[in-house]
Amino acid sequence: MSKEKINEGLFSASKKFTDAFFDGLKTNATNRAIQAAQKNKNIPSPIINKMKAIDKLAKELEDDLKKYS
Repeated sequence: MSKEKINEGLFSASKKFTDAFFDGLKTNATNRAIQAAQKNKNIPSPIINKMKAIDKLAKELEDDLKKYS
């Protein structure tokens, strides 16, 4: 294997790892925001429902982008 292919493989693996790491952080932050909104009695339920719907649509869009790219 050439040195270039090894470096390319390392870059690809590290990119996948960092992408997964930051996706996990984003997901956790979103989940915490929704949970905090649910605990806060001053936030109306329609707002919380819209937050959940937006999160669901974002996940569907991400899945579709992965599927078609």
